[in-house]
This record gives sequence, C-alpha cells and structure tokens, in this order.
Amino acid sequence: MTLSDIDRPAFEKRFFERTDAEKIGEERNGAQVSSVYILIAGNRKQLVHLMSASSTDTQSMFIASSIAAD
Repeated sequence: MTLSDIDRPAFEKRFFERTDAEKIGEERNGAQVSSVYILIAGNRKQLVHLMSASSTDTQSMFIASSIAAD
C-alpha cells in the first residue's frame, strides 16, 4: 500500500500504540529508510515492511507491505 503526505514520526507512534510490533531490521540508503517489524495480529505472525524518505521534516510518500504466516 502506498500512502502520500504522511508524517512518518506520527505514523510510527500510532503504529506502536496500536500493535505489539517489534523492529527486527532497518536499512538507510541515502534518501530512504526501510524498516522491518514483526507483530501478531489476529493470532497470526506478520512481517511488516515500511519504506519512507529518510528526512522527517517533510511529509512524503510512505510504502507499507505485510506478509502473514499461514
């Protein structure tokens, strides 16, 4: 899912308030930040991958994807 005009710090704050997500990896590549989290939702483990601009002073595009275990 791609979201635009997202305040990354505010999104991450709400994400952690609403889930039991635990960061298991992060990679910074110039202008991008790519973070991977593991969480349990609906009794299923999920990996969540979030990508955004590395600068937090502007609202920008945010890409989120999730992979759930069977």
